Amino acid sequence: MIRYIFYRIFHIVIILFFTSIFIFFLLRLNNTDPIAQYLIHSNLPSTPEIIEEIKQQFGLDKPIIEQYILWFKNAIFLDFGNSYITNRPVTQDFLTYLSNSLLLIFFGFLFIIIGSIPLGILSAMYKDRLPDFIIRVFCFIGVCIPNFWLAFLLIIIFCIYLEWLPPLGIDGIKSFILPCISISLMSLCINTRLIRSNMLEVKKDRHIIYAHLRGLSNTKISIKHIFFNAIIPIVTALGMHIGELIGAALIIETIFAIPGIGFYSLQGIVNHDYPIIQCFVILMCLVFTLCNLFVDILYAFLDPRVYKNIQED
Repeated sequence: MIRYIFYRIFHIVIILFFTSIFIFFLLRLNNTDPIAQYLIHSNLPSTPEIIEEIKQQFGLDKPIIEQYILWFKNAIFLDFGNSYITNRPVTQDFLTYLSNSLLLIFFGFLFIIIGSIPLGILSAMYKDRLPDFIIRVFCFIGVCIPNFWLAFLLIIIFCIYLEWLPPLGIDGIKSFILPCISISLMSLCINTRLIRSNMLEVKKDRHIIYAHLRGLSNTKISIKHIFFNAIIPIVTALGMHIGELIGAALIIETIFAIPGIGFYSLQGIVNHDYPIIQCFVILMCLVFTLCNLFVDILYAFLDPRVYKNIQED
């Protein structure tokens, strides 16, 4: 297992390296102009002298290969440069905003687990009956609703009409309720349908028939014998949901004015702030690959056959 983990970590390093090349050159080849945004925010005239001075200040006057090498040397030590707009260290700002984003993603992930597991089990237990029908309709609607549209809908209902929750900013834990629902409802519905389908598939196995013949209750069979045998593919899906939550946070944090890395990075995208965008892409790639690694390790422990295959490889 240790050998497999180091092998996967080596793959993560390779992925991050090629991701850094891709995002660095893509930003500089897509005809965006960070200098124009800097001049707008700084109220400076767009003269050739000032533009040349700013290029030298940002290091954009050097050949693109040299720019990448200098940036990569610093990025290895987690120094992603300074923001073109604020001139603040990008790494420091990301660490400042990271706590709010992690809190939002954690609550969203918890909401997925707490909501999807009982709904999925209930839907499988009452297949083709009223509870199953209601849950399936709910999941169908939840999957179809875009998270940004859901966010605006929740603000209108719970913040404007009912005035139960704050619409913007952070005012305690209650400020995370609506953003949490907005980023995780789609993943919750997907996971519910996956649990239902996996449980119905396991329900056809021979050992489930024997459990019924032994006179075990339907609840015990559904939870102990069916759900725990259907949980392995669900673990893989939960790892993918973390990536979905991170992507959704980019928009939802902006809608609810939550000072997180999504809100911060979107401002960097709007302003063509290369250091912020590069740091965000690398960080998201790292988090996503580490989550997949954790899920694969957990998968191997849950299913000894997977661990045996890893040893053979």
